[in-house]
Amino acid sequence: MQQKVAVAAALIADPPILLLDEPTIGLDVEAARTVKDWIVRLAREQGKTVVLTTHQLDMAQELCDRVAIMRAGCVAADMPVQDLLRRFRQDRYRIALGTWTDLTGVPLPEGLTTSHEDGATILTASNLDSPGLYSLMSQLNQLGLPLRSVSPVEPDLEDAFLELVRAGTTDG
Repeated sequence: MQQKVAVAAALIADPPILLLDEPTIGLDVEAARTVKDWIVRLAREQGKTVVLTTHQLDMAQELCDRVAIMRAGCVAADMPVQDLLRRFRQDRYRIALGTWTDLTGVPLPEGLTTSHEDGATILTASNLDSPGLYSLMSQLNQLGLPLRSVSPVEPDLEDAFLELVRAGTTDG
């Protein structure tokens, strides 16, 4: 409740720029959603500039048009969210097989990882172009493995953040 009151108090003066530091920390799910809705309304409907500092990258991706990522006190990236995500897009696919399958000994493409969830085997292929994907699908078909789904894996803000921090590069 204190967090919601703090945001409401900041809005009383009707400032053109609103600085919010971790506005949903300590809030329950419903209250956090209310605060997020306020932020969206302020920025999109009332035309206010909202500067949001957060470690909750999923929230930043959901709410922000532009993001600045800091590393060691310096700006590592400062650009529209979609441009940043596009920068880290790869040919990655998630392939779900219909059953739990042991693929030990099966020659699979380099960079392919396997996991299991909900009784299915999940293959995640990184840097796999279309011909490589078709080849893998043919190989799985020849093994008689049931296919549940194939979907592209898009990067999220957390992926971009980790890449920027690990690489030690600056982009802006």
